[in-house]
Amino acid sequence: MSKAEIHDVRYRPFDGELGGSSLRAISSMARWSALRALGARRPWTAKVVPVGLALIAMGPAVTALGVKALLGPDITQRLPTDLVPYGPYYQLIGFAILAYAAIVIPETICPDRRSRVLDLYLSTALGPRDYVLGKIGASLVPLLAVTTIPLAVLYIGNVFFAPHPLGYVQANLREIPAIIGGGVLIALVYTLLGLAVASLTSRRAFATVGFVLLLIVSSLTGGTLRHAAGFGPNARLLNLQNLPIWLAQKMIGGSNGAIDKGPLAPVVTPDLGLLIAANVAIIVICIGILTLRYRRSAA
Repeated sequence: MSKAEIHDVRYRPFDGELGGSSLRAISSMARWSALRALGARRPWTAKVVPVGLALIAMGPAVTALGVKALLGPDITQRLPTDLVPYGPYYQLIGFAILAYAAIVIPETICPDRRSRVLDLYLSTALGPRDYVLGKIGASLVPLLAVTTIPLAVLYIGNVFFAPHPLGYVQANLREIPAIIGGGVLIALVYTLLGLAVASLTSRRAFATVGFVLLLIVSSLTGGTLRHAAGFGPNARLLNLQNLPIWLAQKMIGGSNGAIDKGPLAPVVTPDLGLLIAANVAIIVICIGILTLRYRRSAA
């Protein structure tokens, strides 16, 4: 039998470094929430879908650059500079963005409600606003992987394969901030929409299905009003699925005017001013929903 004895039990003051603000707590929660949503410390099956969707989003860029690499400079110079234009790229990966958002975003927020740890978070240095900011960061950063990185890789590859790289950059300089801004816009709108839907339930499956149905039904409604009711292209303002994508395409500018068929064909979209107003309205409404759902009194 062990003869171990406890001789003293007492508390001692914390002598480590204090953070001094909630910023560190927000960033820590955002980091670990994002890692969990991407499958960290979970079975490998939880990692397959996010990684697979990110690779699908990279597919068109890798294919276009691979064609240029295989054909060689002699033939490549006779091809269009951009085999896959930047603006229409989002039309190719729209499904991957939607699926990625539907799977990753609910995972950052629903488990807290289901496990009833929200009150525990709010008993620390985190307030309701800090909690929401952390969850926005946890959802936004992973989503940027499928909205900005593929186009950034495509741009860098086009520069590399251009006959005059510096000239290509000078001729396409405005695309750099447009690609970044467009990717952030899509990721932000999808993040806020996904979090607003997920805040209404503690079930990840319900949040995922609800988010997908919201986008699909709004898309079908906008298309029906445009074609059947004859409301014109502005009826597509109800299309929550494509509103941020269309605005991002207008930010980047289209080289898709010469493409009139296939998945890269131009789409008749609402007026630019209405597109901006609709995206701003989505952001404001979703922030309002999150604010109401995560008041301290309702936590």
